Amino acid sequence: MKIKHQPLPFFTALLMVLGICNSCQEKNKTQKTEAASSFYTIPFDQIVKNKREVKLSEFASEAKIIQFENIPEAMLGNVENIELTKDYIFVKFWQHPVLQFSHDGKYIRDIGKRGNGPGEYAECMKMSIDEKNERVYIHTIEMGILVFNFEGECIKTFSYPAQQRFLNIWARDSFMVSYFEPIFGQEPYVFIEHNELGDTLQTISNHIFYEENEHTYQLLPFAEHNFSYRFENKFHMRGCYNDTVYTYDENNKFTPKYFIDLGKHKLPPEFIYERKWKSPLPENLIWIGVHETSDYIFLPYGYHYDINKPELEPEKMGCVIYNKNTNEGLATIESKYGGIIDDFTGSPDFRPVRINGNTAIMLVTALDMKLYLESDAFKNKEVKFPLEKEKLMQLNKTLNENDNHFFVLVELKN
Repeated sequence: MKIKHQPLPFFTALLMVLGICNSCQEKNKTQKTEAASSFYTIPFDQIVKNKREVKLSEFASEAKIIQFENIPEAMLGNVENIELTKDYIFVKFWQHPVLQFSHDGKYIRDIGKRGNGPGEYAECMKMSIDEKNERVYIHTIEMGILVFNFEGECIKTFSYPAQQRFLNIWARDSFMVSYFEPIFGQEPYVFIEHNELGDTLQTISNHIFYEENEHTYQLLPFAEHNFSYRFENKFHMRGCYNDTVYTYDENNKFTPKYFIDLGKHKLPPEFIYERKWKSPLPENLIWIGVHETSDYIFLPYGYHYDINKPELEPEKMGCVIYNKNTNEGLATIESKYGGIIDDFTGSPDFRPVRINGNTAIMLVTALDMKLYLESDAFKNKEVKFPLEKEKLMQLNKTLNENDNHFFVLVELKN
C-alpha cells in the first residue's frame, strides 16, 4: 500500500489519534507527578484486616537465591546494615569492617580495616552509600565519619559534635543527617541535617518527652525497622515512633511525604521501649519496615512484645503492599516467615530489607535456610520452576548450619 494514494481524511484521522494518544500520555505523566508530590495516607490498619496469599510472581519477574562466598574472609555474622547498589552489596555487622560483594555473592574486599590508624576504625555504627559518586560513608564513634571509595580507599575523614548522636547517614551532596530517638526523654529533634562542620541546617522535631527518671536505656528489638531509605536518589526518613515519612522537596527542604496510619496497632507513647511501663503491653501493636519503588510501598511488619519476657515474643509476621498508582493495598497471610510467597524457586517467603530501583534483597542465614528446606512448607510448595526447587533440595543435602548467609535477589516488575 502506497501512502500517496491514501485520501486526505486518513491523514487527518491519523493526526487526531496521535494527538489524543500524546495528550493522554502527557495527562498520565502529569497525574503521576502530581500524585507523587502530594501528601497522602496509607491506611495500614484497614489494609491489614483483609489478608490473603500473595505470590511473588504478582510483583516480580525473577527471583534468584545466592550464597555469599563461603570463604573465611567473607563469613558474615549478625548483619545489622545492608546496602544495595546497581553492582554491589555492602554488608555491616558487629565489630567487623564493612564487606563488599558482587551481585553473584563473590567477596570483593573489606572497606577499611579494624584499628586506630588512618583509614581504620574499631566499630562501624552506621554505613551509608552515595552510589552516584561511589562513596561509602562509615559513622564511627572514635574516628568520626570515614569516607571510602568503592575501591576501598579512604579518601576523607571528618568529625563534628553531632557524630555522638545515635546514627549519622549521608543524605545529599556534602550533608549528613543524624538520627536519635528520645532515649533520654528530652531530645528536641529526631533528625538533624548537618554540614561537614557540624552546623545544624534543618530538623524534624521529636514529640515524645518524659522525665529522666523514667527511662531504662534498653535497645530497640526491631531488626527489620529501617529509619531511612533512598528512592529516586532522594533520602527518606521515618523515626521509630513517628509514622510520617519525610524526604527532600525540590528546594532540598525536609518535607512530609506520606503517613502510615497504624490505627489501633500503633505503640502508644507511654509504652516506648526507652521508658519504664508498669501495666502490661497491649496486644496487636505492630512495628514496620518501609521500602519504596516507583509503583509500590512495601511494609513488612511484626508484633511488639515485652523485651523483659523474650520467651513470649510472637513469631507471626506479615507484609502490607501499597499501590501508589491505585491507592489500594493488600496484606499477606501472617506466618512465621510472614512475607510474599516465592512461587519462582520455593525459597523462604520474601521480605525486602533493601530496595534499589526495581531490585530488592532479603537475607537468610544458613541455619534458617536449612530449617526451612527441611520444613513441610517448602516440601509442599508449588513453584513455576521445579528445577530451581530441585536445586534447593540438593543444596540441603550438603548445607551446614555454619555456612555463610544466603540472599534472595528479586527483580520487581516496572
